[in-house]
Amino acid sequence: MLGSQLNDLSFSPLAPRHRRSTAIATELRRLISSGQLKPGDQLPTESTLCRQFGVSRTTLREAIQMLRTSGLLDVTPGRGSFVRTPDLSQLLADLAMAAPALRNSLQDIAHVRCLIQRDALGRLARLSPTQRGELHRYTLNRHAMAEENAETEAQWHLQMARLSGSMLTHLLLQTLMALEGSARINRFSNPDEVMRTIQIQMRINAALVDGDFALAERVLLQYLNPYQQQAPIQQVAQTTQTHTAA
Repeated sequence: MLGSQLNDLSFSPLAPRHRRSTAIATELRRLISSGQLKPGDQLPTESTLCRQFGVSRTTLREAIQMLRTSGLLDVTPGRGSFVRTPDLSQLLADLAMAAPALRNSLQDIAHVRCLIQRDALGRLARLSPTQRGELHRYTLNRHAMAEENAETEAQWHLQMARLSGSMLTHLLLQTLMALEGSARINRFSNPDEVMRTIQIQMRINAALVDGDFALAERVLLQYLNPYQQQAPIQQVAQTTQTHTAA
């Protein structure tokens, strides 16, 4: 049920409508990027979402339109709103426009990375276990400098993109990791973070070699987007209406 997956959004009565709609779009984007809403899933009705978020239909429709423009939702009159497979070309265009704003928003970068790296993982299914095993070459070293580990970890992600056969995914990842800047090096200045990443790499690589793509995706998304775990997920509504069209 969508209600149990939503983070608690508390809006000030004085908050402008555009801030509310942006916050709702961000929350729905989080659910899509984390895989809690998957391609083909239908959103609850407008009345259900308005009640859960505590906003008017006008505010909700603005949020839905943001996701529709970004290529994350298909909206069909009389049927409702459906999550669609991300259009990487559209994501690249959006990224080019939003780059200055994204530079200081690690959470937004993580959301976009989740979307495109889920797509890359899905493409790896067509490869042999031996080919997927190439990812083991990019494991971090607990004795290496932070800069070296940051580069190794970046190449690990980029190798997934290369193996997927999508040059666009590769380009998107390069751009996003460049936007993260010094934050990547700072992460690997912490020995505990280096060891945690090594363990995660081993789990994901092993799952991919074994063909357990569901496990690999789950661990990778949790690793890429730790921000979604910082705020407790609240039960916003006791029940969610059956996914029917608005």
